[in-house]
Amino acid sequence: MDKDKPGINKGRVEVFFNDTWGTICDHGWDDADALVVCQALGFNGGVAYKAAKYGAGKGRIWLSDVECIGDEKSLAECKKNPWGLNHCKHDKDAAVEC
Repeated sequence: MDKDKPGINKGRVEVFFNDTWGTICDHGWDDADALVVCQALGFNGGVAYKAAKYGAGKGRIWLSDVECIGDEKSLAECKKNPWGLNHCKHDKDAAVEC
């Protein structure tokens, strides 16, 4: 398996908001944020990746400056900029490996 290709436990993080899928800017993205994503998907543990490691998305970039502690049930519970407020481009899409 190619380590830089998305798979069932790794890839670009996308969230669904206002009936639209979008990505997350990697500003402030870290392993605590990845842990929340991975646990929400049923995995234990997570590693954060930046700079569109698994490819750049298209469309909206919904979140930026996400700051999770690691015990949240979803990214919606984490501190972050308001939905849709960011200065990112898709070359900064956040990713995880669970």
